[in-house]
Order: sequence, then structure tokens, then C-alpha cells
Amino acid sequence: MVARHNQPQYDTRMYHHTIQKSTSMENDKSSSGGIQVIARAASILRVLGDQAQSLGAIASQTGLPRSTVQRIVDALAQESLVEAGSGGVRLGWGLLEIAQKSQTSMAEIARPVLETLFARTHETVDISTALGAEVSFLDRIISDQELRVVSFPDKPRPLYAKANGKALLAAMSDSEIERLFSSGMSALTPHTITSLSVLLEQIAAVRSTGFSYDLEEHAEGVCAIGTSFVSPDGKAYAFSVAMPVSRYDIMKPIVENALKECREMIKGLL
Repeated sequence: MVARHNQPQYDTRMYHHTIQKSTSMENDKSSSGGIQVIARAASILRVLGDQAQSLGAIASQTGLPRSTVQRIVDALAQESLVEAGSGGVRLGWGLLEIAQKSQTSMAEIARPVLETLFARTHETVDISTALGAEVSFLDRIISDQELRVVSFPDKPRPLYAKANGKALLAAMSDSEIERLFSSGMSALTPHTITSLSVLLEQIAAVRSTGFSYDLEEHAEGVCAIGTSFVSPDGKAYAFSVAMPVSRYDIMKPIVENALKECREMIKGLL
């Protein structure tokens, strides 16, 4: 939203041998089963995005029996990795907590870069990463201008409707993007892209130019420009700058130059 403000995770030997062999086989089976459960749990977590989904929808998207989905969801819910209620199943706060703990070091490393981005633009700037199908903010600096962009804390942050989200999607394959939004894309404003084919066209452009755009797609009156980078461990992050639509045309070249500078800066710190 845009606001105004005035402040800136028998034969004894043979007998023993036989027992050891049998135990080994059982351990192998147990290990294989454990890996399968983990893989299934991961597939369920991957299909949970920006909106709650029913057990039937999850079963359909993962190809798992509904009873298996129910069992795994119950186990994940006990660990707060998902939340299950009358409205369906969605990612839980426990997953967000794990993700945030693992991202602390990146936020610290990137802070000087974020401050430089702010100094160059004096608009609201942030660094984020993807959590499921949503943007997860690691750090941000709010604009010090009277007319400035501040976030809606409870508003969904789907990757497809935000500049930083599109930048993060550009680091994924088209098949990953299609899987994330196979259940559809909800409109947050009249400008939100809800067509997967159109989104993929935009993501192709982001990969080519290095910049992503949000033109009042997440909130009316707000525009943003983003860019992404990949850390040595292969995880993608994004920087973005959000501004009132009234300043977008003037700020666009300034912001793009600042984001380009920040991409080079973060490379030198990783």
C-alpha cells in the first residue's frame, strides 16, 4: 500500500550371520520406506502455495492416495509444518520459522547492499526469497519520503504478482513454475496476471533482461522492479524496489541502474 508519512527444519557363527543379514535387509527396507515418506511429504509441501488446498486437491496434484495424504498431513501438522483446518491445508508457521533461521546469514551479508540500494533510490527496498509459492521477506528498508510504499502484513504475497517474486521465478524452470500454479492464479488487483502462459512469457523476458516488474499487480497504486541472484549453495534471492505509481516512470531508469549495481556488489560478498 502507499502511505504518507513525515518520518524517513545351531552353528552359532552361521546363526549370528543369518541374524545379521536379516537385520541388514530389514534396515534396508526401513531406510527405503523412510526415504519414500520424506519424498512424499516434500511433494505435498511443494503443492501448498499461496492458498489453502483440500486433501483431494493435494492428492490429485501429487498422485498420492487420499489416505496417504491425510496421514502425512497429520504428521506435518504435529510439527507445525502445515496447518489443517476447515478451510483446507496450507504451509505452517513452523516451516517459515525454519526458513527464516536458515536465511539470517544472507540477510546480514546483504544488508550493506540493501542500504546502498536505499541510498540510490530513497524508495522502499527489500531482499527476499521464495517460500513455497509466496515471497518471504528477509529484510527491508522503508522509504523516507512522505508518499511511500509500506506493506500489507496479512496480504498474500504470491510470486506471480510481485516484482521480487517474478525475479525468483526466473531462477526456476518453467516446469517448476507450472507445478507451483497448476491450481490457478488468483487476481489481487485488476492488473494481476492470472494466465500461466502470459506469466511464462514474462519470466522469459526477466531471464533475458535481468529485471522483473510489478505494475500495480499486487496492490493498486504501487509499482516495483526486481532482480535476482543465486548464492553459492544454489538458493535464489531477490532485491526489489517498490514505489508509488506516480513516481514509476521517473524512477525506472534510476532503479534499474541501482539494482544492476547491487547485483555486482552482492557477487563480491558471496
